[in-house]
This record gives sequence, structure tokens and C-alpha cells, in this order.
Amino acid sequence: MNPFEQAMTAVLEDLLRAGVPARGVRLTVRELVVARIERGPLGAREITEAVEATVRAASHVVYELNAPDEMLDAVCRAALEAVRGHGGTSARWLDEATNTVSAVINELTRDRAEEPTWRWLARRRAHW
Repeated sequence: MNPFEQAMTAVLEDLLRAGVPARGVRLTVRELVVARIERGPLGAREITEAVEATVRAASHVVYELNAPDEMLDAVCRAALEAVRGHGGTSARWLDEATNTVSAVINELTRDRAEEPTWRWLARRRAHW
């Protein structure tokens, strides 16, 4: 787990404990990802690493702390919104970021296929 993933996990755990609604989770995650992107240097690798760490942090919170399925959905959407909404240079890597989210979700779905959360999320991915 890299430092950004650890920080994101801690924030998501705090949001879960505080009972923050999905909109608040999305806003917080989007701001954290944008802040990470802005630290530079900016490239496809940095964008995909930030998105991957964000999705893995959310999956940890959902899996380990039994957070609602919607938290993972909100976090995935927020990570992609951050890349899309940041504009400029980072927006050109939206496809890579989307592929990264899909790859992580596919991996989690394979690893935890018996759990309905992951099957549900794999179906939701088409709507991002």
C-alpha cells in the first residue's frame, strides 16, 4: 500500500465512521485526487496510480469495514470525475483512468466472486 492509498483509506474510514452521505464522500475523494494530481509530475502513470490507489482504498473500506456498496461506487465515480474535471493535461488520460478502474474492479470481482457487492459493482461500471 503506497502513502496515497494509506491516506485515502484513513480518510474513507473517517467518512464512514462519521456517516457522511455519498455526495460528501464523492466531493472529498474528488478533491483528494485532484490534489494528488496537482502535485505533479503529471503523466499517464501518475494519473492511473492515483486512481488505482483510490479504488483499492475504497475496496479495503468496503470489504474490511462492511461499508455500503454505494461507497465504492461513489469513490470510483469521484476518481474519474477528478481526472475528467481537472481538465487540461490530465483529461487526456481519462481513458487510461477508466481502464484502471475497470481492471481493479475486475480483479476484485474475481477474488471475491461469491460476494454480491463485487458482482453489483461490476455491472454498475458500465454507467460511469
